[in-house]
Amino acid sequence: PLVRGLGDVYKRQNMPTAKLEADSFTDDEIDAINLVFGAGLATTKSEARRTIQQGGVSVDGEKVADIAAKFPKSMFEGDGVVVKKGKKSFVKVSVN
Repeated sequence: PLVRGLGDVYKRQNMPTAKLEADSFTDDEIDAINLVFGAGLATTKSEARRTIQQGGVSVDGEKVADIAAKFPKSMFEGDGVVVKKGKKSFVKVSVN
């Protein structure tokens, strides 16, 4: 277990990052599809929608199953949030 924990710390330090532009947000919120697409975890919004519907996306460790889910801009300020697609694709997302 100790080695696995160290690996998690290593991954966090070397995690890929993505910056969302302020105009990605509507009324200071972003929906799940635009978040996954904007983070570069999907090449199209359709792919983002399918991945979310199939339960393959989590935001800060919480599984996202609703394509209409919205996230406040304040969530992405500071260190940002880890958005994960599947088991191996993850990006730390923050606001530009």
